Amino acid sequence: MSSFNIKRGKDIQLKGEARREYIDVLAPQRVAIQPPDFRGLKARVLVKEGEKVQRGSVVIEDKDIDGLNLLSPISGTVKAINRGAKRALLSIVIENDKSNDSRDFKKYSAADIKKLKRKDIVASLLEGGLWPTIRQRPFGKIASPQDKPKSIFVRAINTDPLAADTDFILNDQEKDFQAGLNILTNLTDGKVHLCIKDTANSAALTSAEGVEVHLFSGPHPAGNVGTHIHHVDPINKGDVVWYVEAQDVVRIAQLFSTGQYPNRCVVALTGEGAKDNVYAFTLQGASIKDLLSGTDFAGKRCLTGSVLSGRDVGADGFLGFYDSQITIVPEGGNREFLGWLVPGFKKYTLSHTYASAFLPEKPVSLDTDENGGHRAIVLNHLYDSYVALDVVTYFLLKAILAEDIDEAERLGILECDPEDFALCTFVCPSKVNVGSIIRQGLDIIEKEG
Repeated sequence: MSSFNIKRGKDIQLKGEARREYIDVLAPQRVAIQPPDFRGLKARVLVKEGEKVQRGSVVIEDKDIDGLNLLSPISGTVKAINRGAKRALLSIVIENDKSNDSRDFKKYSAADIKKLKRKDIVASLLEGGLWPTIRQRPFGKIASPQDKPKSIFVRAINTDPLAADTDFILNDQEKDFQAGLNILTNLTDGKVHLCIKDTANSAALTSAEGVEVHLFSGPHPAGNVGTHIHHVDPINKGDVVWYVEAQDVVRIAQLFSTGQYPNRCVVALTGEGAKDNVYAFTLQGASIKDLLSGTDFAGKRCLTGSVLSGRDVGADGFLGFYDSQITIVPEGGNREFLGWLVPGFKKYTLSHTYASAFLPEKPVSLDTDENGGHRAIVLNHLYDSYVALDVVTYFLLKAILAEDIDEAERLGILECDPEDFALCTFVCPSKVNVGSIIRQGLDIIEKEG
């Protein structure tokens, strides 16, 4: 067991943290499968509007990876197939008939799971629709079944603002979580690294066997998988590392042990705009309105994920495949007369612009205002103060914008992902979306091979 104390970064304390209580939202009216959630997927739709589907029915297949499918999380009727610009597939909406008619898959005993071979695990994950839970670095996309990763990371810590507490979610999940870890260890000749919070007390995490456990502490981004990989098993050119979320480890185990597509998940309902801040037992891809019943969405922005790396889906949106959090925050756009003259005892500041910088930190209310205009990037120390990776952010951005790929690789872009630079976007005085530039560089490298 090793310990890492991350020094660089910042915890943004927002109002609206979820209480350690559960509600059941296990019968949403509609769910959606959203291909944009799956980086690297080239979707081919296999259903039509009005068609009946079972829980576990194949709805979308990948054009490149043979056998990679997205399955329906419920039984019901395909209500809509939504497309965007250039007919890009945005979502497939399924209306729940609540019959739970389910397709059966092969199931294994606990003893069989420990002896499974890699090819059998890959085949079962592909057929059972859970291969997309395994992603890779570099590029942050769905892993290729043909690759042999040098290691696999299980992320059981999340330090995003108002993030769901993985330690709380995994209570009483010891058996399934360990079974999932056993499955993952047979997928690689390397090590499986379990990354947890230094204060974790769930038996599922503290008693995990057959894996290397690493304790992380410090401010965000201490919980990012990029931080874990960088400090535990860094990526060199040509390396591939896989990573899986802790909840998905449980789902993988349930697929093998029950022979049913595991459609349940736990999501934290957060943000000061939500009617009630609690945890919800729900189904994968559930609609926001079902999850936040009774919430007034007027003048609020609805994000699936956190305020730093989530996606604006609106009140009519759906829970993302990889998300364990929904955040509702106030919309901005309200100008304050002579606001620059007031001392700002109640204003949030990182640059000591307001008097609040000298007061004890407490949860604050933040809206979507950028509080400034876009301008050229100025060389400063700010970026590197909020990135937990050993990269020189400013020069990395310059190399990407100049499309100098060799220089970008030398500066460490292959270890990076946009979420690792979300805090840079938040603090940037030039209001530059740093993460989108990182994604631009990764896309160029991936395209050019």
